[in-house]
Amino acid sequence: MNYALTTPKAVVKTTSESDIQIVVRFATVNNLRVSVRGGGHSVFNSCDGIILDLAGWDEIVYDRDDDTVRFRPGALGGKVVKVAGERGRCVMSGTCNTVGMTSLYLGGGFGPLAPKLGMAIDSLLSARLITASGEILTVSPESNPEVFHILASAGQTLGVVTEMRIKTYPVNETLNTADETVFFTSLTFPTSRAVEITNLLSSAKWDENTAVYLMLVSPPEAGAPLFIFSVNYYGSDEDAKRVLKGLYDLKPIAEATKRVPYAQMNDNNNDSGERGEFKRMIGVGLKRMSVEGMEGMVEALENLLAVGDDLGKSYVLFELLGMDVARKSSVGVYPHRDIDIWCIPITWYSRPENHAVADKFGRDVCKALKGGDVSEDKVVYAAFRAGDEKPEELWGSKETAEKIGEMKAKLDPKGVFLKF
Repeated sequence: MNYALTTPKAVVKTTSESDIQIVVRFATVNNLRVSVRGGGHSVFNSCDGIILDLAGWDEIVYDRDDDTVRFRPGALGGKVVKVAGERGRCVMSGTCNTVGMTSLYLGGGFGPLAPKLGMAIDSLLSARLITASGEILTVSPESNPEVFHILASAGQTLGVVTEMRIKTYPVNETLNTADETVFFTSLTFPTSRAVEITNLLSSAKWDENTAVYLMLVSPPEAGAPLFIFSVNYYGSDEDAKRVLKGLYDLKPIAEATKRVPYAQMNDNNNDSGERGEFKRMIGVGLKRMSVEGMEGMVEALENLLAVGDDLGKSYVLFELLGMDVARKSSVGVYPHRDIDIWCIPITWYSRPENHAVADKFGRDVCKALKGGDVSEDKVVYAAFRAGDEKPEELWGSKETAEKIGEMKAKLDPKGVFLKF
C-alpha cells in the first residue's frame, strides 16, 4: 500500500541477519529511520531513511517433530497455508494470500480461522528480533518474556523480526471435515436491504465454525453499490445451511456456493490483495451495528463514487469474526478482544490528488457507524491507523501505551523504528 509512500535515502535487499545488524547499527549511529518491507502491504513500508526490503527472504520450514512452522519475514500467508496444508495441517492466517505472515502476527492478526483458533498471536511460539543496537534476541514466553509480550501486537515498533515459529493444527479436526475442505458461500444483496441486513447482524449469533465477511462494493459497471456476504463454514453443507438460514431467508439476488480445499480457502480474496496503486485503510471496531450507521456508510460510498475519477474500486469491509476463543487468551498487548465487529473502509485509487478524498471517505464511514461522534468509544486496529489516534484508542489504555513506550525506549532509544 503506497498511501504513505516516501522517498528513502536507500533501499537494502538482504536475506541475512548479519547484514541487517550492520544496517540498523549504521542507522542508529546516523539517526536514520528504518522501515521493514516484508509482504509489502503495510502503510509503514516507507520512510525517509532506509528501507530494509526483506520480501525475497521467504523461507518456510515445517518441523515434523513438533508440527510447527518457521518462516522468514518475506513469507506470504498463502505460501505458509500451502506448506501446512500439504502436511494435513492448518495455521492461523489472514484473509489475503499476499499479506506477509510476520506483519500479520506482529499486529495481532485476524483471519477466517479466528473463531476457531483465536488471534494470530495466540498461535505465536517464538521469534528472533534484531534491536536498534544490532543485538539478536530470541523472544518467547520463556525467553525474554517481557519483550515477547510487547512484540505480540506492537512488534513493529521494537526492531526487525527475522524469524517466527507458530503452531499448526490438524486440518480435518479443526475444520470438522473428512476431506480437508471448507464450505464457502457468497451472497449478494442490494443496498435497499440495509435495514433487514442490519437487523439480522444485530441479532445473529454465529458459532465458532462460522467466519462472516461483509463487503459494501460498487458493481464493476457503475450502478448502485451492493452488499456481498462471503462466509466460510467449518462443517457439513447441511449444518452450514442451517446456521446461515437467516441470510438465505433474505433472498439474495445472487448466490455462489462450493466446497473449497483448505489451501485454497483465501483464493476468493485475491482481487483485494492486488498490488500497486493506493489503498487507504482505517480499521475501527464496533460493538453494535445500527440502521442509521449502515445507511450513512452507503451514502458515504455513493458520495465517493460520485466524485468519479479512479475511485471505483473502493469498498468497505466488515470482519464479523467471533472472538470467544480469543477472549480466553492474554497473549500480547492487543487490547480489543471484546470487539467482534471490525469495519475497514478501503479507498482504492491511483492518483495522489485523491489522498484527501480517500482520507475523508474513511473518516465519514467511521463517523456514520459510530453514530455521529467518531471519538465516542472509538477503538482502532493499530495496523490500520489513521495517524492521529490517542494512545488509548490504539492500545486500550494509557497504561498499556506507557508499557509499550518503556520497552521501545529500552530497545530503540533513538526511535529508529516505527513509532508506537
